[in-house]
Amino acid sequence: MSSFARAADLTVARVGDLHVGFRLEAVQEVLMGTAITPVPLADPGYVGLINVRGEILSVVDLAQLIGAPSRRDPSRRPSHVIVRTRRGLVAVTVDQVNDVVHAPAEAYEDVQGTAATHFSGSYALPKRLVLVLDIERTVWRERDRTAKDDALV
Repeated sequence: MSSFARAADLTVARVGDLHVGFRLEAVQEVLMGTAITPVPLADPGYVGLINVRGEILSVVDLAQLIGAPSRRDPSRRPSHVIVRTRRGLVAVTVDQVNDVVHAPAEAYEDVQGTAATHFSGSYALPKRLVLVLDIERTVWRERDRTAKDDALV
């Protein structure tokens, strides 16, 4: 267990076979069945825009960003977790939003290897392992690298 382990409250969603946790303090709300306006020529994983009470939000498909197969029913509109990031609100498309859980510090484990690209840790909870999404790294990773590369020219 990491020396930085702490208890966490998480909104848990399914993405393919994964249980993905969003830190509750970063979640603004959950939306079901919101229509997405596609954005032509957007980067992979960036699927469009939605209007949430007059505010236009970017929509990212979490399955595409993390390379997980989606199990979403194509006949239904997707679910979105609206998350606060350092650049503002982002709508994250998931297969299904399950519940909110309290994850105790003693259930925390570090993640290693390629999982650390998108996840900041995990919690071994009864009957499931919840991977905690690092929203900043996952959503803004490519954009940050491009901005840094442009600054060097």
